[in-house]
Amino acid sequence: MHHLVKKSRLLLTAAILSAGMILSAGAEDESAPTGEESESSESSAAAPKQAIPTPFPGTVLTDPRGKPDLTVCSQNLKLLGSYEEMKKKNIKYTQKAHADKISALSTRFLKAKCDVIALQEVMGTSASEEEAALQPIIEQLRVRGNREFEAKVGLPGDGGMALGFLVAKDRSAVINVLSYSRVELPKLVTKGRPRFFSRTPFEVQLSVRSRHDDTAKIVSLVNFHLKSKRGGEGDPTGLEWETFRMEMAEGFRRIIEVRHQKAFASNEQILMVLGDRNSNFDVASAKILDGSLTIENFRTDGGCRVSKRGFPVCTPGKQMPQRLFSILTSNQEVATYQGTFSYKGEYSWIDDMLMPAESLQYAWLTPTSEGRYDAGLISEPADASDHALLWARLNW
Repeated sequence: MHHLVKKSRLLLTAAILSAGMILSAGAEDESAPTGEESESSESSAAAPKQAIPTPFPGTVLTDPRGKPDLTVCSQNLKLLGSYEEMKKKNIKYTQKAHADKISALSTRFLKAKCDVIALQEVMGTSASEEEAALQPIIEQLRVRGNREFEAKVGLPGDGGMALGFLVAKDRSAVINVLSYSRVELPKLVTKGRPRFFSRTPFEVQLSVRSRHDDTAKIVSLVNFHLKSKRGGEGDPTGLEWETFRMEMAEGFRRIIEVRHQKAFASNEQILMVLGDRNSNFDVASAKILDGSLTIENFRTDGGCRVSKRGFPVCTPGKQMPQRLFSILTSNQEVATYQGTFSYKGEYSWIDDMLMPAESLQYAWLTPTSEGRYDAGLISEPADASDHALLWARLNW
């Protein structure tokens, strides 16, 4: 386990990806022009216009193991920086609106009893500014929940947004953080220009001791935020950047499969991939992310093409066994939920939590409830974000 404690600097060769890929600790990709994102969702059918239900119905069941060993949450913040940073973006932004947003986010985190929170859309021009932007939330969690959290953040990416984590000091110890920076993505079209993650995936590795005995687990959480559909009119393919998301999904999954080989080989270590996919669970990039298709399937003679709405259309027999499984969309317990994000009254699952098959048992609702996961959503207070908060309880 000694090698896990070291800051990781990995080199993935061209044999792993179609181009050289370098992973480096503590550095995100370069800044890009800032601007608020406006997502449009992909969905095979329009959902009724109603709020995402809460609280989660599965919580009424009693787990004989008692309290969970680790409650993992994920939240797109809908742009959160310091008050001064947000005022620059919107001259009408008020201190009251900022305070209300901080309070609403803290209420969600307290309601879910989060032990670690993956965050998307942390705003700032540097890591120190991003950490400062999260301090009001940390202070509210201390005052209202009597818990101390620490912030881990990457550097700004596209739109001035970064990924980060809030980690409760009383439940786990951070042993490593890693930014998947300077990664040249595999190309869908051979002659296409080299592209990189618009927001660099950010990983934290935790050492978590069970509440029930001295069993300690290494839990790796990898936070991602793929490119949004904003500015989709500028995409020459007419697919609102879906092909770019496909390249990011392929590169991201390849890194995960190589870096976390042990988590795909046994259940000794726990792996969870979580964040904002910016596309629904049934489009091409989502299928590439979970491994049931690869980018090779969409190249010449690969057997698949992308429909005008981004869905994969493949000849029979092209789908492969999944590598990552959603504990939300595949969960029997979340049938009443319509999605994590609504655009013009249409819901989609653009936010997600995925695990390899070997880790899934740690998220089961009870020790014998295969296929039923202790996971759900919280969408209130609405002032917090237009994305629902995702949560999952792990137990061993």
